Amino acid sequence: MKSTHVNEAVLDLTFYRDWVAKREQERKKDKTKRTLFVTISRDFGCEGYDVATALQKRINERSGSSWSLFTRKMLEEMAASPDIDASMVENVAKERWSFKDWFVDALVPSYLQSESTKVYSRMRTLILNLADKGNCVILGAGSQIVTHRLDPKKFLGLHFRVSASFTWRLNRISTLHGINKTEAESLLLSNQNARDRFISDFTGLNADDPSMYHLIFNNAKHTPDEMVELIIKHLEMHSAFE
Repeated sequence: MKSTHVNEAVLDLTFYRDWVAKREQERKKDKTKRTLFVTISRDFGCEGYDVATALQKRINERSGSSWSLFTRKMLEEMAASPDIDASMVENVAKERWSFKDWFVDALVPSYLQSESTKVYSRMRTLILNLADKGNCVILGAGSQIVTHRLDPKKFLGLHFRVSASFTWRLNRISTLHGINKTEAESLLLSNQNARDRFISDFTGLNADDPSMYHLIFNNAKHTPDEMVELIIKHLEMHSAFE
């Protein structure tokens, strides 16, 4: 499959509310069944979005019920609320904690959270809510870390990561954006560092930890179609389509 290289989907909040209501009704039919969801993590420059969208399509072709895809950008949009401005979410997603945030979190009463902590807490709650509803693919936002220790008796979360060498990602970014290697390197480093800081600040863990994943793919060796096929096989091994 050729990379689509399109902007990641944003969220129609009406769709989200309808999806939640639908999933709650579906889950009432069998409250004893574990909820199933998939998370996909990726290094910047890898084809994680292509894998996630193709996987959602394939699962819907195989499954008796509809699956939805939620990306980090969608979660950021969902995190906005009356006390959390959308611009605040965007800033926190790009920058690590400021000294002001650290001061508030460390020295004032716990009910007075910093802006960063409010955003992180909101996104964590959203991720856990998606996992609780099931039948979804969650792309990024540390979702694999937030959910990988959920009770396996109640949840079946399958976690996958798409990675590749720095050189491979550099060449891909240069080609996709039509920029030289110096510009591509600057873009890659700034975005990868922002993602790493977000995960570290958000969870205290490292997304590169292989113990969290069921499979890790080398994007330089596997196309999105090949990765999707292997994920589908893994879902079949866990009786996901029965």
